[in-house]
Amino acid sequence: MSADLQTFVNMLKSAMPHCIKSEDDANQVITIIGSVITNAIKNKDTVYLEGIGEWRSEAIAGKKNVIFTPDRILIDAANE
Repeated sequence: MSADLQTFVNMLKSAMPHCIKSEDDANQVITIIGSVITNAIKNKDTVYLEGIGEWRSEAIAGKKNVIFTPDRILIDAANE
C-alpha cells in the first residue's frame, strides 16, 4: 500500500477532528509542513520530525543534495 496525499489528509482528519475539520484544513497542514522542510533545506538548516526523521542539505562533490535520515521508530516499523 502506498500512502498518497489523500491518505495523509484522511489520517489528519481522523486523528485530530477537533481542529482539522475539512480536507482543506488537512491539505493546509501538509502544505505548511512541506514549506517548512523546503525553506529549511534552502537555508542549509536541519529539520527533525520525531518518529519520521531528519532532513538536511549537504554538498557532495560540489552538488547540493538533500539527505534524509530516518528516525529509529521509522526504521523499526519498516523492519517489522
